[in-house]
Amino acid sequence: MTEYVLVKNQIDRDLIIPDEFKLVSSTQRQRNREKVRVERYQQEKEVVSNNAHLTLVYGEDGRLISYNNFFGNPSLPLPSENNLVQLATDVWENLDADYARGLQFMRIDRLKRFYKTSKGKRFDFDVLWIKFAHNNGSYNWVTIGPGGQIMEVERESEWDYMRSRRATEEWNYDDWVLAREGKGPQLDAPEALA
Repeated sequence: MTEYVLVKNQIDRDLIIPDEFKLVSSTQRQRNREKVRVERYQQEKEVVSNNAHLTLVYGEDGRLISYNNFFGNPSLPLPSENNLVQLATDVWENLDADYARGLQFMRIDRLKRFYKTSKGKRFDFDVLWIKFAHNNGSYNWVTIGPGGQIMEVERESEWDYMRSRRATEEWNYDDWVLAREGKGPQLDAPEALA
């Protein structure tokens, strides 16, 4: 049975929790000077970096700041770009209609994502990243993956113009977390400094 993400006690049917994924970690972190809750869902009981997982980041007020689904079927095709802006706009409208009114479409990029199975097999796949600017000065996006699945939604991402890289902490990306914990290398720009 398909489960969906809850945002302020409301089901968001755009954002799925993959079958058999269970909450394995919930931690308090700092993001853009705000205390946030970072939740991780996966099949395995122990957290293994870059495995198939889902990360949710919630703000102090309960709003969903980030949804990152690192699981999908890489053999499915990407959707055409024809209706992607409307699809992404609908995702924002369903998530937070007030916030969505401040968004302006910027561009669509084709990016790579990956996850590893419990046996270490790596699955790489392409995604379509639909980027928006917001009146508050932040960058925001919806990422669509194979089969038209919503893979990412992120809001309020700040940019460090002096360093040409993201300024917002990336608790939703395992390689950044590893760098932050001193267990991996510093990531190249445009990723945030750990």
